[in-house]
Amino acid sequence: MVSPAILVLEDGRTFTGESYGAEGETFGEAVFSTGMTGYQETLTDPSYHRQVVVMTAPHVGNTGVNDEDPESRRIWVAGYVVRDPARRPSSWRANASLDDALREQGVVGISGVDTRALTRHLRERGAMRVGISSTTTDAAALLERVQASAPMAGAELAGGGSTPAH
Repeated sequence: MVSPAILVLEDGRTFTGESYGAEGETFGEAVFSTGMTGYQETLTDPSYHRQVVVMTAPHVGNTGVNDEDPESRRIWVAGYVVRDPARRPSSWRANASLDDALREQGVVGISGVDTRALTRHLRERGAMRVGISSTTTDAAALLERVQASAPMAGAELAGGGSTPAH
């Protein structure tokens, strides 16, 4: 069973949807990706560390995930937002569904969101913090936690996304 989820931007704009990926709560900087393909590469790109990626393509997850396409060994995004997730992967290369991969790696997401409206909002108002929760539907309480979360400006992110020295 899918549970309700909410997304709240730091300016108070709220979107409702359904839980996608791991259950829980996450915070980060809202960014959008306009790619119609390559979602696995985006998710595993360390440059998206601490960011919540909004996919502008309406249908995401068609090809599932596989062992050949990752940019790194793990998913780096803090959260994931899609409009219409695929019910099952349709590629012969798929090892798992996108939903299963997000759940396995603890990435909280939301589906059923008007990602075009969300993208327009971000494009017009600029980068901002965001929270996604599938554990509460209290937008005011989530907004407080979003506004208390760490901003990206001035954050030292290279250490978290780099490989260890050998």
